[in-house]
Amino acid sequence: MNQITIDTYNASAAEYDESTVDFWSNFPETFIKIFAELSGKDVLNIGSGPGRDAVLIRQTGKEVVCVDASEAMVELSKQAGFTSILADFNTLPFAENSFDAVWSYTSLLHVPKKDVSIPLDEIIRIMKPSGVFALGLIKGDEEGYIEKSGLDKPRWFSLYQKDEVEALCKKHGFELVHFETYKPRSREYMNFIFRKS
Repeated sequence: MNQITIDTYNASAAEYDESTVDFWSNFPETFIKIFAELSGKDVLNIGSGPGRDAVLIRQTGKEVVCVDASEAMVELSKQAGFTSILADFNTLPFAENSFDAVWSYTSLLHVPKKDVSIPLDEIIRIMKPSGVFALGLIKGDEEGYIEKSGLDKPRWFSLYQKDEVEALCKKHGFELVHFETYKPRSREYMNFIFRKS
């Protein structure tokens, strides 16, 4: 995640947390349920933000560790009772095969497409064999800074098409096992579950 986007989240963490209440209150239960059924106990939440999705995962009985590049977001997720670590997505501070599953919801979209291979390689490195990877992205073709989506400061967004995501993840050693969409407002969110192949 680039510094401009990190600075936006550091400056607007509480505002962002409040703006996502409805999003997570109405999030598809099916996606959480399928992820929980397919994954083991130890889950790494990459780009956890304030931890609202981590709470939903924890409610299924998982042990969740949160990682975020924003210090302010790390503090919010700690307040929600999580072990939360400040780290860049490109250099995750964990050994190989550390986690049964990885949850990364609307965090990798803050990485330029030309650089997204780096965090994907890190994710597959820290996952156990046959680990499960939940990935949430927004459908579209745009890439660049956006000053909307609930915050009036710039954040980088890389939007994707479904076949583009499938090809990218296959290249990095993931097999698609489940897909569904979620459209809370004007944007369509693509919800993928992959397995480490």
